[in-house]
Amino acid sequence: MTKTILVGDTHLKARLILPIVEKVISEQDCQRVIFLGDYVDWSGQENNIKLYAKDLTYLTEWKEKMLDRGLEVINLIGNHDIFYVINFQAPFSLKNKEAFLAVQDSLLDLDLQIAYKLGNYLVSHAGYNLLFDLDDWHLSPFDIDNNIHFKELVRFANAVGMKRGGGEMAGSPVWADFREIELIPNENIRLKQIVGHTPQTHININQSVISVDTFAVDKDFNIYGNGDLLIHDDQTNEITVIQSEWKTLETCEALKNLI
Repeated sequence: MTKTILVGDTHLKARLILPIVEKVISEQDCQRVIFLGDYVDWSGQENNIKLYAKDLTYLTEWKEKMLDRGLEVINLIGNHDIFYVINFQAPFSLKNKEAFLAVQDSLLDLDLQIAYKLGNYLVSHAGYNLLFDLDDWHLSPFDIDNNIHFKELVRFANAVGMKRGGGEMAGSPVWADFREIELIPNENIRLKQIVGHTPQTHININQSVISVDTFAVDKDFNIYGNGDLLIHDDQTNEITVIQSEWKTLETCEALKNLI
């Protein structure tokens, strides 16, 4: 029996979020962790090189610690991460070019992939709609030196739907708003989709598309989500919402100390 914990967007807050995740891993006896992407960028911190360095170092070392304990750790790619991977500075990216390239190296060391099949669920950062098909290579770590992989990543980075301020009918698997998946679903995908990317106050497993992005915080340290985590049981294929100790006054103060 394998239990998997699914963790939404961390956005440079791994030092606060991962101790919470680790506690739930122990309490729920999880053997796999899936991160749904967006490890980097935080509005207002585009010049804070130390924040990026500290957070990515913590995330990398935490992953190594979990692997040493025998856990499987899957890192999916998000719309913020993808611009570092393809070496293009977006308006929301870290501004210092040398530091930007160091972030790129750190992200590639995580063995990023686009999607993961988890029982009867398809997990990705933002989801697959009618305009984007699931390819086999999306389900394992990509090779940035593979021309096919690189071109697809560039396409994904630039495909932004209207609900996110872009010009496409709907966004790519790193950009799609979950409403775009509901409105124009990909009928070839028979799996229920689990995504991050669209901040939620809590996880609602009864939605047609489940979003686990519950750690959202704005530049003024206002906490939007309650820090819910999702557990999947391979044996039963059931998913369970686990409440965490995230939305507290202590977290608000700790967030200010991060930067």
